[in-house]
Amino acid sequence: MRFLKLSVIAAFGFMIGSISFGQAQEGTLKPDTVNNTRDMRFCEILVVKARGIEVYNTTGVSDCPPQQWDALDVRKIRRQFRALKVEKNGPHFWMMDSQTVSFGTKASFGDIEARWVARLPLLTALEAATGSKPYKVFTPKKTQRMVYAKGKPVYELIDPDGNVYVLQAHEEKFPIETLAKLGEKLKLPPGWKFRTQDLSEDLVLDLKSDQTIYAIGDEYHQYWTRIPNSKATSARTAN
Repeated sequence: MRFLKLSVIAAFGFMIGSISFGQAQEGTLKPDTVNNTRDMRFCEILVVKARGIEVYNTTGVSDCPPQQWDALDVRKIRRQFRALKVEKNGPHFWMMDSQTVSFGTKASFGDIEARWVARLPLLTALEAATGSKPYKVFTPKKTQRMVYAKGKPVYELIDPDGNVYVLQAHEEKFPIETLAKLGEKLKLPPGWKFRTQDLSEDLVLDLKSDQTIYAIGDEYHQYWTRIPNSKATSARTAN
């Protein structure tokens, strides 16, 4: 099942493209604001069934403890959910300071609890996985409010046209205290630049599914969302 390497396209299940909250909701979706999310550790469990890939995320209910995460038995979870296959995705670490997202029902996976966030159709997963390339713009459909707090640093990529993309989450291999030098690790295409900025005011991205949202992924499957031009030009202090 080649399409199942979903870290390429379904990493941070409710963050990125191809996943829609309107697709066969699991229970009643309820918006939840999670605060103090900067550098919050989270993980996902991807449960593959014939009807699609159910994405469960630990944000707001568990910090995905390493010992418990490593001990998860995907074969046991597959039997529990009568799934075709189960995949662990993570850990990852959020970069915004708070966010509001809609969640569905809660489920237990061994000693870890997570909430349903989306269903990804199998065909969509296959098409997305075969077409996903680093630094290639895609247009996700999602509803998510992200707040990057005043006085905190943000990490950005700038494309040759001057569009600015802000980092949503970092990988475990890049601890938060090293992110200022992330640009030295990225193999950016010609004309792209990396920078870090200290915010002089809150940066609020209030994303709606009826808007055109632009995003990119890098070669480490970290995802970046384009900041609207009106916000990208707000006064900030470059490091």
